[in-house]
Amino acid sequence: MRRWGLIGVSAGIAAGIVVVGVLLARGGRPVAGSRLRVLFTGETMGELEPCNCSGKMAGGLPARGGYVARQTREFLLLDTGNVGNGARDFEVLRAEAALRGMKDMGYDAVNIGEHELWLGREKLSRLGRLGVPFVSANVLDETGLPAAKAYLLLKCSGLAVAVTGLVESGRYETGSGLRVSPPREAIARLIPQLRRKAGVIIVLADLDVESVRQLARDFPEITAILFRGRGDSHAPEMVNRTAIASVYGEARYIADLTLTWETPQHLSARGEAVLLDERFAPSLKIIQASIEWYKHAVHERTFDLAQPGPGSELIRFRQPENGNRYVGSETCKKCHPYQYERWKAQRHSRAMDSLRKAGYDWSPECVVCHTVGYATPDGYRTMKETPQFGCVGCEDCHGRGLILRNGGCKGLARKGSEQTCRQCHTMSKNAAFDFQKQWAIIQHKEKK
Repeated sequence: MRRWGLIGVSAGIAAGIVVVGVLLARGGRPVAGSRLRVLFTGETMGELEPCNCSGKMAGGLPARGGYVARQTREFLLLDTGNVGNGARDFEVLRAEAALRGMKDMGYDAVNIGEHELWLGREKLSRLGRLGVPFVSANVLDETGLPAAKAYLLLKCSGLAVAVTGLVESGRYETGSGLRVSPPREAIARLIPQLRRKAGVIIVLADLDVESVRQLARDFPEITAILFRGRGDSHAPEMVNRTAIASVYGEARYIADLTLTWETPQHLSARGEAVLLDERFAPSLKIIQASIEWYKHAVHERTFDLAQPGPGSELIRFRQPENGNRYVGSETCKKCHPYQYERWKAQRHSRAMDSLRKAGYDWSPECVVCHTVGYATPDGYRTMKETPQFGCVGCEDCHGRGLILRNGGCKGLARKGSEQTCRQCHTMSKNAAFDFQKQWAIIQHKEKK
C-alpha cells in the first residue's frame, strides 16, 4: 500500500515512569496537548520530475515544493535518505539538483542512506556543502570521525527536537573514505546525550522494518523512527512508546505526520502519505533551483559511462560484440522497406524530439531510452556525431546490424518482446503501459 490515508495510532506509557513524564513538561519538552508536525520524504532516487513521455504522471520536486509552500502550520521537513541514484558524475549532478531544490524548500535534515554511502567521502562532502544538513550517528570517515553531524537540535512548536540518522552496517557498498559502525551501538551511545538536550528524539533510518521495530522496542526513549520505504509506504504504527512510519519514494509522495501528546506519558501518531498530483501547482522557484539547474549542468556534456560504481542498472556500459556493431536503421531499409516505412511513421523514429523539447536531450537517464546503443562505443554519442542513432531504432529490438546486412537476419536477429519494451517502459516511468495495445500500433510483420 503506497498511500497511508488518514491513519492514527497511539500508545500509553506505564504508570511506573510517571516521574519521567513530569520532567518532560519543562524546557521544550512535551506536555499534555503538545503537537509536533513532521513532513518527510525519502528515496528520491534522483527523480527530479516524472517522465512525461507517455502522459502526465504524479510527483516531482516542483510538485513537492508546491505542497510545502501551501502549508501554514509549523512543521519540520525531513528526509530519510537516498536522494540520488548512483556515484557516477551525471548521477551526482542529479543528486545535487535534488538537494538544491530541497534547500529552497527549507529541509531541516537529510539522513545518510545507502546511496549516499556509494558516493564516498569526497563526493558526500561536496553535496554536504550545498546547505542541506546531512545527519548520521553511525557513518564515519576513515579516521573514525563523524562524516556528518551526529545529530541536529531543532525547535518546532515550542518543543526541543533532536534529529539523528542511521544506516545499516555491513549491507551496502561503501565508497572510499567512509565506514559504517553498527547502528544499535551508535544510537545507544548517543541517546543519553540527546535525552539531556531535547524532549523529542527523531531517528531517520535506512533500516528494514523489522530492524526498526526492534530499535523501537529496545530504545523507548526514541519518539519516532522515520525509515526507508523500499518501494512502499508504512502507515504510522506504535511500537512500545515509539511511532514508526515510512513513505513511498521517487518524489511521488510526501508524508504528513502529526505527533500528539494527550498527556506527557501518552503519544499518538496520525497522518497520511500525500500523492503529489495535479492538486499541487509546481513551484516555479523549485523548477529554477533544481530542474533548470540540472539541464544547464549537463548541457553539451558527455559522461564516462564506464566509470565504475553502484547505481542505476539502466545505463550499463557495454563493449561492442566481436565482428558486429551498430549500423543504423537506414541500413535495414534495403531489405525491409515495409518494416522501415512502418517504423518511420511511428514516434520511435523521432524519439529524441521529445527530449529536445523538454530540455533533457543531454541527460543520460533519459537519452538511454531514446537512442540506439547509448553507453556503448559504437552507439549513440551526440546528435552531432551520431545522428543515425538518435532514435529508438531497429537495432534496439533486433540487435546490432552489421552481421544482419544482406539477408543475414534469418536466424540471427533477436525478436522483440514485452520484456524488450519493459526495459524502458517501466512501471515507475509508464505505469499505464499496455503492451498488447502498443504492440498493435508498432507491429510491422508484413502481411502475405
